[in-house]
Amino acid sequence: MYKNPLKEKIRTCEPISGCMIQGAFPAFVEICGLAGFDFIFIDAEHGALSTRDCEELVRAAEVRHTVPLVRVPNAAPDTILRFMDIGAMGVILPGVSAKEEAEAAVRAVKYYPEGKRGLNAVRASDYGMTKPLAQYVVDANRETVVLAIIENTSALENLAEILAVDGLDGVILGTADLSQALGVPGQGQHPKVQEAYQTFLKEGLKAGKAIGAVVRPGESVQDYLDAGVSMLITSAYSLFAKEAKRFVSELK
Repeated sequence: MYKNPLKEKIRTCEPISGCMIQGAFPAFVEICGLAGFDFIFIDAEHGALSTRDCEELVRAAEVRHTVPLVRVPNAAPDTILRFMDIGAMGVILPGVSAKEEAEAAVRAVKYYPEGKRGLNAVRASDYGMTKPLAQYVVDANRETVVLAIIENTSALENLAEILAVDGLDGVILGTADLSQALGVPGQGQHPKVQEAYQTFLKEGLKAGKAIGAVVRPGESVQDYLDAGVSMLITSAYSLFAKEAKRFVSELK
């Protein structure tokens, strides 16, 4: 466990960059760290990443001084425990619909007295070798991050209550799944999705917590920053695809 530089940036809503990794490519994580990304969005929900794969990606992030967060496949406490114990500095929760779900996830990430996470001398605690577990617990509760993805209509309706959950550091708008929930799959610019985005902005800014979004190809980072979005996320696949197409087009 180490001091998490992301935590303070999230608390003060400072602009933050994240890159999504959906494959077992430690080199991609290292490149992102060297490029200056604040955190790595390790995606264990979509794709084929195992817990063991994620552990190697977490190691790569640590080597290059960027913060590893894992989007867990579900918010069950035993699932969250496995990903936290490998050394993730926090979780990104998919499909949160109500405050009770966010509260339960916070309890699964945090140790007593803030939560009920199981305690052992695992990788996250340096195998109990660098400090007493009693001190590790204090440090972990202070440094770990919990983010929720808002990607369904119930989450939008309950957004103010979700944002008020103690221990939840921020929220990210999931436009892809949200577009499906709104009956316009894949249409991020549809009026229904844009109306939802405005609701997301309004409630997020009112709560004073960090809000995030995935920047799609062709979209402007500055537009999001101007709107008050502080966590800007891209995808390693998207970055690679853009440069690959550019390179091939020059040959033609």
